[in-house]
Amino acid sequence: MKAAALFLTSLASVSAFSFTGKSVSHAAPVTSSSLCMKTIAVFGASGLTSSECVFQALKNGDSVIGLTRNPSNLVIPAGSGGDKAGQALSDAKLTMIQGDVTNPSDVAKVFET
Repeated sequence: MKAAALFLTSLASVSAFSFTGKSVSHAAPVTSSSLCMKTIAVFGASGLTSSECVFQALKNGDSVIGLTRNPSNLVIPAGSGGDKAGQALSDAKLTMIQGDVTNPSDVAKVFET
């Protein structure tokens, strides 16, 4: 108990929480369009987070190649899919490849497409 109180007291006396450096100005947000990307590869494309990434990339007009064990599991995500959430996600700019990310020949297919 004494050690914890001593630690908290010493922590309170340290100015680690004050910032005296120069402020950083940030440039305009970077988008895939501003980077001139032609195609985005998404591994595990039918997963919860990955499907959101696929959806957002397609929404922004990017082409997407997705690798997943079961392409039929790719659905419009609940996070931003609105009333279409849960429906199959398909788009002319979407190429889905069935495969496993631990199989080098399956991963190679993503870069051959």
